Amino acid sequence: MEYTISHQQKTYNYHETVTKQSALNRFLRWAENQDKINHVSWVGISITVMAAVLFPLTMAAILFNGASFGLIIAAMVSLTFVVVTNLAALPTKYTIPFLFLGGLIDIVVIVSSFFIR
Repeated sequence: MEYTISHQQKTYNYHETVTKQSALNRFLRWAENQDKINHVSWVGISITVMAAVLFPLTMAAILFNGASFGLIIAAMVSLTFVVVTNLAALPTKYTIPFLFLGGLIDIVVIVSSFFIR
């Protein structure tokens, strides 16, 4: 069966835009989900890891290598970062980065305690 009026088929170029999220955005979304589910766990983990593990190890390394006053202050600052963010009841999107920052500061202080006397 033939038609007297024919229509040309129209083609549309459709491109789906895929937006890639940055690592920071993915982390913030993950941290918000952790805040809803495991906020109390993160508070306990961060204070325990910092006050019972990293800070004593850092202070031992500092004291065994000459007890530099600047390194002691740096170790106290890293402990203060974690404790203050948890006592202020900040969301985990702030608590977790401060825990990692405090751990990084402690690692740098431990390594530098071998060189600074």
